[in-house]
Amino acid sequence: MLQRIIQRMTRIISLNTEVYHEIEHDPKATIEAALIVLVTSFMASLGAAIGSGRFIHAFLLRFVVGILLNWLLWSYATLLIGTRFFGGQAKFDGMLRTLGYANAPQVLGILSVFSCLGSLISLVTWALSLIAGFLAIRETLDLSTEKAILTVAIGWVVVLVVNILLWNVL
Repeated sequence: MLQRIIQRMTRIISLNTEVYHEIEHDPKATIEAALIVLVTSFMASLGAAIGSGRFIHAFLLRFVVGILLNWLLWSYATLLIGTRFFGGQAKFDGMLRTLGYANAPQVLGILSVFSCLGSLISLVTWALSLIAGFLAIRETLDLSTEKAILTVAIGWVVVLVVNILLWNVL
């Protein structure tokens, strides 16, 4: 299983689009996607918490938010937007799997602990994940590039608004 995860992650990071259809239709990939989200959320949380004055609070908050918002909510929001407004065809579990794998670039989040490069690394991993997420959404929902861009943008805004509201409450 680990070898398959690493091979698929490598294909995602290299922006191979065929891998998304493979993941979408592989029920075993749900656990793999969950592991990727857990590991990448853990790494990103650790990187963010090390630079924080409140290590445990920052770590736990980032970890939980990374899992619940950045994976589950984005999967549901983009599925809803893509199918209802743009005629996409997919199921929630397929979207969950492909967007889980699209988190693969976030494994580099641990490198953000290097203060001189932390912001740049965070920006690059965020951008790669957004591109991988776009490809996952386009390929999973079988949308045109234009419709996929709109789906990503609207879904991302939904997640961003919820993140901002949550961070202000906590």
